[in-house]
Formats: sequence, C-alpha cells, structure tokens
Amino acid sequence: MKNLIYGKHAVTEFITNHPNMVKEVWTSHYKEFINEVNPDLKPIVKSSTNDKMERLFDQKVNHQGYVAEVKEFNYTPLNEMIENLTKEDKATVLILDQIHDPYNFGAILRSATQLNFKNIIILDRKQVMVNSTVVKTSAGTAYDLNIAKVPNLSIAVDKLKDAGFWVYASNLNKDAQDMRKVDFDKKTALIIGNEEKGISDKLTKNADVNIYIPSSNKIDSYNASVASALMMYEIANKLELI
Repeated sequence: MKNLIYGKHAVTEFITNHPNMVKEVWTSHYKEFINEVNPDLKPIVKSSTNDKMERLFDQKVNHQGYVAEVKEFNYTPLNEMIENLTKEDKATVLILDQIHDPYNFGAILRSATQLNFKNIIILDRKQVMVNSTVVKTSAGTAYDLNIAKVPNLSIAVDKLKDAGFWVYASNLNKDAQDMRKVDFDKKTALIIGNEEKGISDKLTKNADVNIYIPSSNKIDSYNASVASALMMYEIANKLELI
C-alpha cells in the first residue's frame, strides 16, 4: 500500500521540509505547481486528473488536486532514543497511552513539534500509527519527530526513570496537582491518556506526579490533543525550551 498524503498545504509543506522523503507527486494544477517546486523534485511531479487521484484512495478524500507518495515512516528504537536523551541537559518525552483517533494524534504531533517535545513513545498496538491522515493533520511534522513504538509503556517508563527522568501523568484523581504549581524536572516525561479511558491504572501508579489542567469545571476533561498542547506548553515554558 502506498503511503500517501494529500491536500495543497500538506503536500507543499511536506515536499518543502522533507524533499528526500518524497517518492512521487501528482497534481491537477501542474503548470501552477511546477514553478513552485524544488528543481530537484520536478522529475517526480506528474500531471494528473482529479478522478485518477481519487482512485489512489480507498475512500473519498479532499485532496484538492494534490497527492504525494512519501517514504515509509521510520520509527526510532526506544533504547536509541533514551541513549541520545541522556546526553542532553534538558530533555522532554511525550508518552501517549492508546490514542485511537488519527486526527488527534496528528494534532498532538504538530503541537509537540512546536513546543520542542521531539521524542514520542507510543504502544505498538491499540494505537493509531503514523499514516497519511496523521501526516496530513500534523502538517508533515511527524517526520521531524523521534517516535518509538513499544510493546509495554510501563517498561518504557521504568527505562526513562532509570535514565533520570521524572514522569508526570495527566490525571484528575485526588492526588493530582495543579500543573501551574509544579516545578518540572529538567528531564521530564509527560503521559497523556486516550480519548475515552484516559491513562491506565498501572501507568498512573508508575508516574512520579499526577497533574491536571485547571478549568471552570463546566466539563470533566479536555480533548487529548488540547490537553497535551496545554501541558506541553506549561512544561516547555517552565523549562525555557520555547
């Protein structure tokens, strides 16, 4: 199966920022588009029709006349990630506990890129992988990140702790602290739970500190992508990473 991204903005951003990851581009706006493209990529840009591009997908998508086939996403081995992080004075890791919605996942990755959370850990199952929808929603920033997929998040947390990280879990339990009042460690890992169940009990217990986002209490919780963005911003701001 081809790894496709689509839409003018997503395709343009991706081929600008990751030209070496592009295999082929199709567009129904060839004359307009070819003048904007990196000269090295012009040989792989093909004129096409909207009907032909629609047949590249299993379902109807709003491709806007722009589709690109990109190379498969390469995940980072966890041990390699941690080894690199131990060399840094300040480091952040985002741990995602079973994010199922590709739009949420893509939005989270986009925020992570903006807020200097360049290292992400996910489960290798019960979790959406980096697919075309995720890449499009992330505006291609997924390819700027180190993403490790692991069989067991608790073991990954233990390895981070052994490497000197403090682990903070987004939670609304009675022990959770207002994130504004927390002094985050210079080696911080943040756990965000999924859209329905939140963080598993095992991960909650394994965290060093449970934190929450203050609100007006008119709703129980934030969407996973919103919660992650707010918490990553708080951490990045306090650690002077932005």
